[in-house]
Amino acid sequence: MRFSKSILAAGLFSIAASPTQALEVEVGGQVNRAIMFAKDGYNADQLGLGSDQEFYHVDNRNSPTRFNIGGTQRIIEGWTAGALIEVGVFANASNDVDPAQKNTGPEIDERITDVFVDSPYGKLTLGMGEGAAYDAGRRDYSGTGVISFRNPSLIGGELRFKLKPFPSSVRRRPNRTPPETNPFDEADPFGNEVSISGSIRDYNFDGRHQRIRYDSPRIGPVTISASAGHDGSDGQDSIVQFGIKSGLRVPGGRMLIGAGYSRATQNFGDPNANLCERYDPSEDSFEDDCTGNLRTDAPDVSTYGGSVSYFHSDTGLNLTLAAVNRAEDLTEEEATDTFDATNSELGQFRYVKFGYRPNRTHAFDIHYGETRDRNKNDEKGSVVGVGYVYSPTDLFDAYAGAKVHSHERAEWCTTSGNTCYAPQFEDITIVTTGLRVKF
Repeated sequence: MRFSKSILAAGLFSIAASPTQALEVEVGGQVNRAIMFAKDGYNADQLGLGSDQEFYHVDNRNSPTRFNIGGTQRIIEGWTAGALIEVGVFANASNDVDPAQKNTGPEIDERITDVFVDSPYGKLTLGMGEGAAYDAGRRDYSGTGVISFRNPSLIGGELRFKLKPFPSSVRRRPNRTPPETNPFDEADPFGNEVSISGSIRDYNFDGRHQRIRYDSPRIGPVTISASAGHDGSDGQDSIVQFGIKSGLRVPGGRMLIGAGYSRATQNFGDPNANLCERYDPSEDSFEDDCTGNLRTDAPDVSTYGGSVSYFHSDTGLNLTLAAVNRAEDLTEEEATDTFDATNSELGQFRYVKFGYRPNRTHAFDIHYGETRDRNKNDEKGSVVGVGYVYSPTDLFDAYAGAKVHSHERAEWCTTSGNTCYAPQFEDITIVTTGLRVKF
């Protein structure tokens, strides 16, 4: 929805305008609601809460409900200034609900608050928003992103894999002292098991954050971007990113290419900090634990990778591939600890999607993704799924999809070698259908 305004409207954005340089304002948004069915193995007689089959009424976090307002204004010949504000407003986010909490309440999410200047020399953006590498690993021609998005944890992320009962997964080596305490507390499954979010993730280059970003003019088919900024509630996470994106015609069709690199230097060091604080990388937070890995600063993290998507014009068939790595600096103790399986230093996400989009109305896909070593060495979270999107107009989508999540962890032994564990987990099946209406 667009409105042409005179100098009075332009004044709202503090941009001087003349009648021939009217400010163009765009107001829009969308509502995206879905029903999510999950079979996660939990029930009252075993390790979880409630039934092992649950229905949830959710806001689809693949493309959540949002509102936005933006304005652009020509300053001088070839130069344009503008601003964009985008806020997510939703309840029961699809990555927050679980059997213990089917209603999570309303949430307001600041997505973008920035200003920009676009010129023949490139675009400069300042404020809260996407870094230079953002979405470099999410290039996709399939048209099914609303249901089969690149980050599988956005639908069902808080659902937990049911741990198969012990002691069948525990073995004691002969002629040794009694085994150590079983770290898998079956009486508290939510305290020790793995969620979908903890199992698989696409490592999207530190997400949105406060930054200054530069995008070059097109250099042939390529745009080069760089950004620097901060994240974290205390503003101490320094993030530098570089990205390359391209859309070009190739034999038989079109291709999208993206590649990116991000370095997050997370400086939480404080000489007066509690030396009993232990950093938990899976939760990106600190816990009081004098028996844990003592550390008063969070690890530095490097993320690198990209994606490519090919669309065949005559048939509508398309293929998408993605590979993104997340390298995290570990302390010596974290890198060698064996009591709860060795922490991972390099997480690897891999993804492939085959799609069929015969026209703008219908889109189908089948996809497979996996994350290896996200938290621990020799573990794998994977998903296989299908999706369909019906789009009779640009402002309406009806969609449905199904997927199965799996989690595997290799056997590991305690430091003494007395006891070894081979935890096994039940799969999680999720079926989702919903409507997205844009305005």
